[in-house]
Amino acid sequence: MNKKPIVYIAGFECFMKNKEELAKKSIDLCEKLGFVGISPVIGSTFGKEIDFSKGKKEAAKQIFLNNINYIDKCDIVIANINNFRGWEPDGGTSFEIGYAYSQGKRIYGFMNDIRPCYEKYIGSINNTDGMWRDDNGAFFENGCCNLMISGHAIIVEGTFEDALKKAKEDLDI
Repeated sequence: MNKKPIVYIAGFECFMKNKEELAKKSIDLCEKLGFVGISPVIGSTFGKEIDFSKGKKEAAKQIFLNNINYIDKCDIVIANINNFRGWEPDGGTSFEIGYAYSQGKRIYGFMNDIRPCYEKYIGSINNTDGMWRDDNGAFFENGCCNLMISGHAIIVEGTFEDALKKAKEDLDI
């Protein structure tokens, strides 16, 4: 029997009040579709229990090391790359995507809206020189998010479940 692929669940859900419920739902979806899910919210046997008694800085270091360890152990990263607290995906999730790429992991991202960034921008845009530019004159990349993510990740419009189904299809599970 083949081993089930391990999915690291990345995203800003860890900041939500119902983070455990969201993590459990994602892990259950992984199991249902033939994967093993690892959520940094719930942890796994690959991580160490976080000791919050040593202060926030030490706890942050432990969380960072656990998440790196989880990514090292996984086969696939599925990341929520919807905008978080502004125009771009969560910074921690973006780091995890980059780290996973450097480790040769397969990466899937999901977004509610995969139109090009200039179509989603809520400020003024212009295209007087053949490039879409924002209010400050900075040009937009052509993808649905920064090319450092969209340049190598498989981006799915929809939800975590949609990205997981795409991974299942790609891996022929």
